[in-house]
Amino acid sequence: MRCSKATRHLQLYIDSQLTLDQVRALEAHLARCAACRNEWLLLEEVASTLGDLKPVAEPADLTLHIMQRVATSSQRNNKSYSLLRPSLMEWLAVILLATITTLGIIVELPSLRAVLPFVNGPNSLSLVVSNTFNMLVTGNAGPLTLVLWVGGTIIGICITLVLVGNEIRAEWFKAMVERLPVR
Repeated sequence: MRCSKATRHLQLYIDSQLTLDQVRALEAHLARCAACRNEWLLLEEVASTLGDLKPVAEPADLTLHIMQRVATSSQRNNKSYSLLRPSLMEWLAVILLATITTLGIIVELPSLRAVLPFVNGPNSLSLVVSNTFNMLVTGNAGPLTLVLWVGGTIIGICITLVLVGNEIRAEWFKAMVERLPVR
């Protein structure tokens, strides 16, 4: 038997949890190996010292105290973001994203686009929508991609700031104000 295996079996030997063959192999190893024998004697001494100790009686109301601590700690942790009860800012973020998605679908479907009042009129909004659509169709969507990227980044930052806690949001605003060139 190797020393590594012997040291794994020492506590089981002290607790009388080894089979007869394992006991014989371990005792043969202990007879030859002084280091493992010293380890075994140390464990025997620790076990006998622990056996001499008086057991400590638990307080009668220990369960009550533990349950009260669990209840108060779960109440403190419950103040974080709740998926089932979104705040007003979270609702506004969802509505904004749903609106952008819906408008994207409408722009892609010609039958829905024709029904919209701002597409067919000669006003500036209809020109913006038709120019945007033409950029998408012709493949010259560089400026539009830039605008959408900047807008998406700003929306992503806003959503992130809404979802993080007040402490992180305050630190972010403080860091941004410190880095601004205008004071």
